[in-house]
Amino acid sequence: MRLLATGLLLLGLGATAPEAGAPQEDLKAALKSKDASVRLEAARSLAESGGEEAEKPLLKLLGDDDWEIVMVAAGGLERLGSERAYKPLLKLAYDGPIRAVRASAAQACATLDPEGALSGLGKKLSKDTIVPACEALARVGAVAKLSKPLKSLSKLTRHKELPVRNAAARALVATAPEERRPELLGDLLDAEYLGIRASALEAARDLPAAGDLEVLRAFCQRAELRDVEERRALRALIASIDKLERNPGLELEACVGALCGADDPAVARRGALLATRVPGFAWGSSLNLVELTAAARAHGDAGVRAGAARALVRFEAQPALAAARELFDGDGELRVRLAALSTLLELRPVTAEETRTFLVEALGKASDPSLREALVVALGHKELAEQGDAVQALIDALGDADWGVAACAAVSLGMTRSEHGVEPLAQMAREHEDWRLRGAAVVGLSKCLQHPAVEALIGTLDDAEPLVVRTAHSYLISIARGDVFPPQPGPWSSWWSENGTKIRLFDPREQRERRQKYGYGVPPQEIYKGLDVLVLESRGDHIQYVLDQLGIEHRMTSASKVGEDGVDAAGVFVSNCTGEMEVSDLERIAWFVKVGGYLCGSCWALSETIHKVMPGYVRKLETRNEIVDTVRATACDPESVYLEGVFGEHVEPIYHLEGAHVIEVLQPERVEMLIDSVECSEKWGGGNLACWFTWGHGTVLDSANHFDLQGLAQAPSLKKREQRMAYAVDHMGASLEEIRSTYKEKFWGSNQKAAERIRDYSVFRLVTNFVRLRRIEGR
Repeated sequence: MRLLATGLLLLGLGATAPEAGAPQEDLKAALKSKDASVRLEAARSLAESGGEEAEKPLLKLLGDDDWEIVMVAAGGLERLGSERAYKPLLKLAYDGPIRAVRASAAQACATLDPEGALSGLGKKLSKDTIVPACEALARVGAVAKLSKPLKSLSKLTRHKELPVRNAAARALVATAPEERRPELLGDLLDAEYLGIRASALEAARDLPAAGDLEVLRAFCQRAELRDVEERRALRALIASIDKLERNPGLELEACVGALCGADDPAVARRGALLATRVPGFAWGSSLNLVELTAAARAHGDAGVRAGAARALVRFEAQPALAAARELFDGDGELRVRLAALSTLLELRPVTAEETRTFLVEALGKASDPSLREALVVALGHKELAEQGDAVQALIDALGDADWGVAACAAVSLGMTRSEHGVEPLAQMAREHEDWRLRGAAVVGLSKCLQHPAVEALIGTLDDAEPLVVRTAHSYLISIARGDVFPPQPGPWSSWWSENGTKIRLFDPREQRERRQKYGYGVPPQEIYKGLDVLVLESRGDHIQYVLDQLGIEHRMTSASKVGEDGVDAAGVFVSNCTGEMEVSDLERIAWFVKVGGYLCGSCWALSETIHKVMPGYVRKLETRNEIVDTVRATACDPESVYLEGVFGEHVEPIYHLEGAHVIEVLQPERVEMLIDSVECSEKWGGGNLACWFTWGHGTVLDSANHFDLQGLAQAPSLKKREQRMAYAVDHMGASLEEIRSTYKEKFWGSNQKAAERIRDYSVFRLVTNFVRLRRIEGR
């Protein structure tokens, strides 16, 4: 039957029949098959072929128990313009089993009879259908508008339940008559509830209108905006400007100028953020954004200047370079200079002679260790191997009084692949009294890709620090290609004597192969293969359960044991909530990240691991009570490479927060927020749920959500099989293929059993994206 269904894709309805009529017999049989995958392929063939004779069977498929088949049928009926399909599709739009089905049905209704859909859905704003009916109204609002706002929607914005209020606000804006929309939007943006304001902004962003401009401009000039509001407001404002028929650039100039020139720091910084949204728009290319944001770069608040310095990275390169250099040379605040340096390095490669010379000179003058560290990290580039000034600057930095600077310099020296770096690194690895610098030298040697460096690495296998030994041993295993010996110098020296001349330490083709090998379609088992994953066993979270289920190799450690177990600088360390460790453990984690490791933490690990190791970036947001809640989450920037594949279309993530440490960002210009929650912000005062930043050569990812305590086990209200399946699809990102293949399994009859088989991998997919990108980059 599967072969039959596949063949049907090649057949149009009646393609071989001499006359129009009923569907072919083989197609009829496939549509009645007990195998849902066969019915699906037949439905696709039917929907693609079209014709009057397709309407009846497609209508029947709207009642199929396979949700993807229902969506295919809805799309086919929409293309047919089927009047008979309107009523069943309208019911599916507010009463369909999953969000994707409801979205497909609403889209079809908007095509078939948009005015009728608005009226029909407006009558379903009661009881259990309120929220889905509001969501469907918002979708139909992309095609048609009401002649006057629905009073029932306005009333629902005062509903006692937060999801109802928010859905109603979004629908109210999306369906508002053009002439009434600015007034309605303004009223909603003055609402007491944060969720209403944010939902109205989302509607204005997704269905923008030029008439919203003045209301949105005024809203963005308010001093007291939550960050979840600010993100949505800026996107809505730029979308509204883009809808102007004439002179959008002039309007943007006025908005950016007014915001950047504000005395209030929050408003002034917002002006620079607004300007960063512009480069993707054609009319933005004619604007002198560097000049427009000058007031923010001259602001009295260092945070504003730092934010404006980072904003320059999105502007025209040459003017932005000059502005960033001016801030680096002339600003007295370290925070601003670091932001300007980051921008300079993104605007012009370190391989450019002017950039390299600037970095070397700046390193010689810098008095602050944080700035020196950032400069030596920047000099770690393979194309600088023949640049004597850069290599010598890194060799000199090996003796820096600050261990972090010296450690980062050791790694960068190795990254240049200069033959002149091998001996200084080998000497540091053999002789330095500080294990952190011996370890950093080992990391540097592993990146040299020079044969003498391998000999030096073998000599470190008897080091007194387990961390140094593990890092050297892991690298040797990676180049041995099957030959594995204990971490002892003797066996490895013998092996190297026999095989050293045969080993190629670098092949330019590996980069291309690596990009193919770790693409987004590759299963996680392959992505983590050969990677050292060390997990801190703790009380609150258990990513090891996820790793076990997926068959991903990992090691476990515990408080006071990190040094003994050793962390591999080329690996990943996961700090499970609660993340509590001893001082000696934290010292090793600090080293691990400085020299290039990836640290991932959940929930309390924000406070117990991340903030303790690297204060000044993020910390726990203090709330009136301990957060115990279940909230809807949203991707801050769906286009971020780190969110690729984390949440599918129509998936509304549910985050289960148990004593969660929600994130407060201390330096927004250095931290990228990935996931937030309006619900969490409204209830608890903040909604930042996941972020990342770099520290030294390494990367840090934090999630307020747990890696393991998610999904069906945290949804006890689900009583039926179909409800559990729908929850898995709508909120956990389970695929329709996964539901189809397990539809008859008995485990769906129990929440607990279903939770054991169908897990919420959203946070794990986020971690995996960081690992994937690391391996693509070859780090």
